[in-house]
Amino acid sequence: MKAKKWVLVFFLFSFSILLLIGGINYIVDPYSTRNTDLVNTKKVQAYQNERLIKIIKVGQIKPRSIILGTSRAEFGYDPGHDYFVKPSYNMAIGGGSMYEIEHNLVWAIEQGRLEQVLLVIDYAMLTAMKQKLVPEFDQLFTFQYIYGYLFSYSTLKRSIEILLGIDIDSSMYCEDGQMDDRFNQKLLTERGGHLAVMNKDESIYYQHTSKNYTYIDTGKNSFSDFEKFINLCYENNIKLDIVFGPSHIRQWEALDYYVGYDRWLQWKKDIVRSVNTISKRYHQPPYRVIDFSVYHPLTAEEVPSDPTKNMKYHWEGSHYKKALGLIVLDRLTGTSPYKDFGVALTINNIDQHLREQAIKRLQYIDTEVYRRNLKRIIESNKK
Repeated sequence: MKAKKWVLVFFLFSFSILLLIGGINYIVDPYSTRNTDLVNTKKVQAYQNERLIKIIKVGQIKPRSIILGTSRAEFGYDPGHDYFVKPSYNMAIGGGSMYEIEHNLVWAIEQGRLEQVLLVIDYAMLTAMKQKLVPEFDQLFTFQYIYGYLFSYSTLKRSIEILLGIDIDSSMYCEDGQMDDRFNQKLLTERGGHLAVMNKDESIYYQHTSKNYTYIDTGKNSFSDFEKFINLCYENNIKLDIVFGPSHIRQWEALDYYVGYDRWLQWKKDIVRSVNTISKRYHQPPYRVIDFSVYHPLTAEEVPSDPTKNMKYHWEGSHYKKALGLIVLDRLTGTSPYKDFGVALTINNIDQHLREQAIKRLQYIDTEVYRRNLKRIIESNKK
């Protein structure tokens, strides 16, 4: 009888502790997943929980428009812009594969009122090392995970840190899902400024990139996930724009070094061709595909060697600032003074566009000098 009593006491005690943890996390709301504000202090969205948090937020907001893509889209695009139907949310995820992004689209559609999507598509999404950066990604959409985070030790730890005023200034995200510029600036300064970060990142960025449309860890086809994405948009009457983002032109030289420039051009053509083919099945016009990863003064911004000086439009080669993202969004709405920035691609003009870009490449950057410098940095990293 004593044994049964102690078992009952143990379970009651455990249940009470669980309720206490859940209660504290609910009240503090450390990742700002609800709008309760019972503890009115600055909240933190932890990068390692990014995927789950954005799933939860979309489930609560039920946005009419979303941004999807990788961290480039997180850094660059403000869902508060007039381009978006409100409520809107930046659902882009760092290191996101096309598989993950397609699943995020499904989740947003299931919330019942999605009308508009901006897909900021990257070559890395279809050639990722991992099909799922978080192994349990598919389970994040379940009741167990959406509510289970309230009872986790890591969430409790963050709640206690907030209550004690620890690490409050390390917030990476704004409430609307976009990356916080203050965090980006702090990280850039810590890493030695624009040029140092560019040299380091570009020397390794495409080092382990697939040279075809497969995920390296599973070998599964990634382009089929892109085509599922397009089909879903047509089937659900979603207004979709697809953009190739305005990373710095140095980034494409790094891609050329490891993967090959021609593969990058072919990828753009494959995207346009696929959208055109799928549109015919639905007897609808092709979705807009706009290329902002072009050779232009905005993407060829001078990189300061002085680590204390800031670039206006780029953080480093891969990621661009909100200021450049706003120009892209203005171009999509037809309100930007940069009329020559960005090219709307069709099946009829894609070949000519790619030929013109190959010519402009040689006008904007000395490819041989860049390649020699990159090789020197790579060799230095090995020592």
